[in-house]
Amino acid sequence: MRFGRTVFLLSILAYLKHIISTILILSVLSFQFSDLLVYISFKINQDYIAKNLCVEKDIEGSTCKGCCQLKKKLEKNTEQKEQVPPVQNNKQNIDFFTLNYLPNNYFPVLLEITKSFLSRLNNYKFLSSIFRPPKNIS
Repeated sequence: MRFGRTVFLLSILAYLKHIISTILILSVLSFQFSDLLVYISFKINQDYIAKNLCVEKDIEGSTCKGCCQLKKKLEKNTEQKEQVPPVQNNKQNIDFFTLNYLPNNYFPVLLEITKSFLSRLNNYKFLSSIFRPPKNIS
């Protein structure tokens, strides 16, 4: 009886986790695509807006059809987006090795050091002092 209840509670928690994550994703996307949502809402309710809310509803031959309300909503939406503070990036770049600050005579020295290191790697005595095969224990 207890095991069944635990499985039931875990399944409910997993379901709630998916619902909460979906709500969070939709809220982030709705902020990013808020202009699109305003336009879709306008298109769905355009007849009502043109008949009741439009500034030019009483003017005959008007081609506004509620576009004045759409402009107001879009301007209000852009003002709200501008009020959100921008994300500040506090990262700093650290250059460990820059070629711009090296003197001109440094490159031949660096080349010589690299050649000597590579020649020592090819030397068997040098390698045998580092890499030793395991000894047989038997």
